[in-house]
Amino acid sequence: MKKDGIRFLIIAFVGVFFLYSCASMLPNPDEIKTEEDRIRARSQCIAMYTAGGALGGAIIGGLIGGDWKGAGIGAAIGGGIGFAYAWGKCLSLYSTLKSTQTAGYQETAQKTGYNQSQGDVVKIQRFNVTPASIAQGGSVKLNGSYYVMAPPDRKEIKVTESRIVKYFDPSKNEFVDLGQVDQEITAAPGTRTADGSFDIPKDVPEGRYKIAFVVNAEGKSDMVERELNVRKGTAFVPGFNMQALDRPVSYSAQPVIIVEEVSMLHRTAGGPVVR
Repeated sequence: MKKDGIRFLIIAFVGVFFLYSCASMLPNPDEIKTEEDRIRARSQCIAMYTAGGALGGAIIGGLIGGDWKGAGIGAAIGGGIGFAYAWGKCLSLYSTLKSTQTAGYQETAQKTGYNQSQGDVVKIQRFNVTPASIAQGGSVKLNGSYYVMAPPDRKEIKVTESRIVKYFDPSKNEFVDLGQVDQEITAAPGTRTADGSFDIPKDVPEGRYKIAFVVNAEGKSDMVERELNVRKGTAFVPGFNMQALDRPVSYSAQPVIIVEEVSMLHRTAGGPVVR
């Protein structure tokens, strides 16, 4: 391999290491106070991971081609598909979820038929993503409920609530994981509702996605997936009729009268008051 190629690969490896090291310094989503902070953090996170994808592609291209041309092609491919994966890596900045207890131990046991002989039980009762089809740049709502139960001597349970996003890759003909967000809580046995949102960046590829909700507790887990269709975003002007573009436009030289209102009254000598 030529010296230039070796030098490039060394630089690329160092670049990838630097980018992924910097990713660990991104702000904690829980510490973001304003929408401006969130937007800034999103841009920083996406830039890091898309650049990392481009550099990773450049390394592969350089190894295969052995020159700068191969590296350039690899960088273009890596950057082109990298945004979806970057979104997955930055998912904690694009998605929110908050759960609250809605029913205690006894009420949940009566409704679900739980018996302490069952031991630890985790069950998602419902999970919805609304709407099921969204344009790039939009946002969907998450809504669900689940229960965690244990023998009555257990007053608290450590629970992990997870959101996972998957993308249907046509080249592989399968769904691939893009990213996951986990949040740990300490909950009393019973029923909980979970509500949140999921923002869809305007630059993600259109196509089929899956959003999964997973609950883990004491070695038991349950998961529900909902498919989401992301379609191409379109510019929208309120009140604009697209059908008007197909109509012929005619012009006429009609006189135009402009009436200007003034703030003072002028009285002509012996005449009426004129505004």
